Amino acid sequence: MTIQLSRAAETRSIDPAMDLAGLVAANQPLILRGLVRHWPAVRHGARSPEALARYLMGFDRGGESDTVLMPPEARGRLFYADDMRGFNFMRAKRSVSAVLEQVARYSMFPAAPAVAMQSALLDDCLPGFAADNPMPLVEAAARPRLWLGNEVVTPAHFDESHNLACVVSGRRRFTLFPPEQAANLHIGPLDFAPTPTPISMVSFRAPDFGRFPRFRAALQAAQVAELEPGDALYIPTLWWHHVESIGVLNTMVNYWWTAPAANGLDKARVLAMAVPHNHTNA
Repeated sequence: MTIQLSRAAETRSIDPAMDLAGLVAANQPLILRGLVRHWPAVRHGARSPEALARYLMGFDRGGESDTVLMPPEARGRLFYADDMRGFNFMRAKRSVSAVLEQVARYSMFPAAPAVAMQSALLDDCLPGFAADNPMPLVEAAARPRLWLGNEVVTPAHFDESHNLACVVSGRRRFTLFPPEQAANLHIGPLDFAPTPTPISMVSFRAPDFGRFPRFRAALQAAQVAELEPGDALYIPTLWWHHVESIGVLNTMVNYWWTAPAANGLDKARVLAMAVPHNHTNA
């Protein structure tokens, strides 16, 4: 049976004075088409990956940030090791220029390793980038973070903050679920995960409904957001999201900020929904 996934709501009428409090109150993902199309980084990326790489390297002062490295057999999916005692990736400190060099080199491989700098504070790794590519919709306290690499898949997880994710280059495919779907996502170990919060054990590329039968119900509630360079996505706090980066060079900037979640939910309540059905098999 093929399940047709719903598409997330979107708007192309971007108001510079948009009230993010209104988005928070609505408690629904929203695609903001073309929100950052005017950014110099997006314009460089539209010319070529090489043009964007040169632009980014112009801000690099050698600051290093956490970067994940995966072997080709992982197929870019951040996950557990086969024995569930560790993970299928290693972490290292890299500069933006070093990551860009790896991305360029791996682009020549028929089966490439994956590399991704994740959640790197832009002020640390690319000082000056944020001033050149401003985001007036969010408060200054929401410090921008960089996500840079080749093709990587992050399993469904949630953040404890509201999120505005802006695509600079490559494409991003988000599959989103409301917090209440925790019981249907077959969540792995609650205290040991490759992301800051627990993840779904289901491979979205090839879901095994025999092992994960409730995932069919989760898909009925899913929303999909396909983002092109210049697009942005608002993700409410505690919403589960599975993220695929698609393309030779994927660059995203995001902003997290704290505001009360809708319906009085918090992390503990969301995880409590998953506990009766917690599924720890890989």
